[in-house]
Amino acid sequence: MAQKTLWLTWLPAGDGAPPPQPIVQALHQTGFAVQGAPWIDAPADFAWAELGKQLAADQGPNVWVLAGRTQDFANPDHRFGTAMIAALLTADRKQPPHIVLLSLDGPLDQATLPTLLQNAILVDAKAAGFAAKVLIATTPPPVRPKEPFRMRVSAHKMFGLWLEVGPATGSWQGAMVGAAGAKPDNHAVGPRGGLPERTELHYKLEGLELEVGGATFVANAVQNPIGPEDAYYVRLQGRPSAVLIGQHPDVDAEVSVLRF
Repeated sequence: MAQKTLWLTWLPAGDGAPPPQPIVQALHQTGFAVQGAPWIDAPADFAWAELGKQLAADQGPNVWVLAGRTQDFANPDHRFGTAMIAALLTADRKQPPHIVLLSLDGPLDQATLPTLLQNAILVDAKAAGFAAKVLIATTPPPVRPKEPFRMRVSAHKMFGLWLEVGPATGSWQGAMVGAAGAKPDNHAVGPRGGLPERTELHYKLEGLELEVGGATFVANAVQNPIGPEDAYYVRLQGRPSAVLIGQHPDVDAEVSVLRF
């Protein structure tokens, strides 16, 4: 049986931050082939996107461990960046890795995590035998989240943050993407997998304001049909605290909300 590969992302940084060596040693002793690096805290440059590409590669690790303290998991930039990586892993790998949140100062509350990390495995590093718990929890195949939509993300400091969405199954008669704490400033429709060179938007709506769950979202929408091989692309300006995804509001008022 091949040795499981594990990538450790170390969130703590600065004065007083705990060192990763004891955690790395414990995971090694359990049988994992451990690699990793500190989290690069450069949100304006979308540094998380490079890590996402690395982890989403075909030969990426079997397990991705995010290790941090309560304050690290509460950091808005950490929450958004790690959630975006989780989206990349789900979209781009046939067999996405297990995601483990390893808390260094006591257990995490799953309900307070970003939506895209609420299916992660939670392990308390202060508990006895925590490394063995990581091994046992990551033995069964990971379960893909079941959402009514599919989403990919792409980000670069030159062209910004783009979301690519479409139906998980079947087709949509139009699409809508909105954000709280950020706003869409460009959108397009084309084949899934990459921004189209040209686009034609049907009955487009721009700057639509919606109140959902106590938050105000600014959204764009189109009525172009979005089938299994199509996608709706929306660029967001700013770092959103939440994103909503659904069909055109004139077709279906139901939306899914991802909170960060």
